[in-house]
Amino acid sequence: MKNFSKYLSALSRINELESRGDVQWHFFAGMLFASPDKWWDDFGIRAAVHEGIDITYFKNSKGTLKLFDETIRIPVMENSIILNICDDFLGKSIITEPFRAASLPKLRILYVYAHVTPMDHVFTNSVVMENELIARVCRTDKNPMMPPHLHFSCVEVPRHFAPETLNWDLFSTHDGI
Repeated sequence: MKNFSKYLSALSRINELESRGDVQWHFFAGMLFASPDKWWDDFGIRAAVHEGIDITYFKNSKGTLKLFDETIRIPVMENSIILNICDDFLGKSIITEPFRAASLPKLRILYVYAHVTPMDHVFTNSVVMENELIARVCRTDKNPMMPPHLHFSCVEVPRHFAPETLNWDLFSTHDGI
């Protein structure tokens, strides 16, 4: 989890969430990987278990609980190529493949940044470098009971899938992903 902790620090720093260092991140059960629970609206059960982690709540040095809005800028976790940009149920998802995983012969390791609005300079096949801004958290007008947030997933897929097929239809329905 070293890379993820480093990423959360970068997210805090880039967005100036706290002037005196890192914020304290808060995750409710429904925000975590494989959770069957919702963390919004009626706090009921999801239709399928969660395939990533949702990031929005943090406490500042005064102990105030805050959450993301659509001004939050999203950096890329590590040097990568953008393989696809697709629709998701709130906004767009950007699917990247880190350079260090690109040479794996049979598998792709992908990072998915979901519920975002891509920056104007971000396109499929773009090369992006660690901490480069690729998006903003999107407005959640499509589901007003759900606060704006970044959904982050790390997905392993067989290399034979074409980049344009790397989307939520594949991730949520294909066995072995």
